[in-house]
Amino acid sequence: MLVSMSSPPPPPPPTTRAPPPPPLACVPRPVCDALLSTLDPPFPKHLALIMDGNSRWARAAHVPTGLGHVAGVSALKSTVSHCLSLPQIEVLTVYAFSTENWGRPPAETAALLALIEREVLAEAHRLLQLGVRLRFIGDLERLPASLQATLLKAADREPPEQRLLLCVALSYGGRQEIARAARRLAERVEAGEMRATDVDDDTFAAELRHPECSVPSDPDLLVRTGGQLRLSNFLLFQSAYTELVMLECFWPDFNAEQLAIALRAFAARRRTFGRR
Repeated sequence: MLVSMSSPPPPPPPTTRAPPPPPLACVPRPVCDALLSTLDPPFPKHLALIMDGNSRWARAAHVPTGLGHVAGVSALKSTVSHCLSLPQIEVLTVYAFSTENWGRPPAETAALLALIEREVLAEAHRLLQLGVRLRFIGDLERLPASLQATLLKAADREPPEQRLLLCVALSYGGRQEIARAARRLAERVEAGEMRATDVDDDTFAAELRHPECSVPSDPDLLVRTGGQLRLSNFLLFQSAYTELVMLECFWPDFNAEQLAIALRAFAARRRTFGRR
């Protein structure tokens, strides 16, 4: 076929790419359990996760950002199931929405918060039956009223036998959490309830945990997906001696194999907390 030099050939038709399913969707649960059962102790009692990479996963898949968040929810559900199969893990804390995330486009923020509300409504009872207690931490008063009510109702319910405490950080910022605790301590000093010299690491840590607006203990292991090497304002005070594992995979691709990599790295480390 002859092609005129004055008119370029027509471009190829656009192609669409369907989002790849999270790997876990294709892996039978017994296979995942078998993989995790091969791990050696020690295990973290408190595992924290920075679930980074939903948006980049969506861009790589050429799908709307919202589908990246949906895939991220699927990965979180699977991760909770894996933690339930490891009784040594007592607390799972996840970074779901930061104070900095309020700076995203309003439409994206509204869609993400609506997704969170739908999932809490849909999953709260099932998690309760599995022995999962829910706790939500952060500046929750900034959230929409309907979401606040949903979170409060879900957090008020206790499982018959608690197997895992799932702490979900929403509208959360580590610096802001520290500032709020400092203000409360200053108010107590001003009211004569305590002396300024009474404020030390222990009293400050206790103030961070009271009332139940933060994590109950310091994380033993913090895992971040998405390839970035920073804490992004997450559990700053509590992570002073936390072991860190940074993974390249985007959060929707986090699966039993990735969890096993992080847990093996944790088990291989010797935690001295500055001592010999």
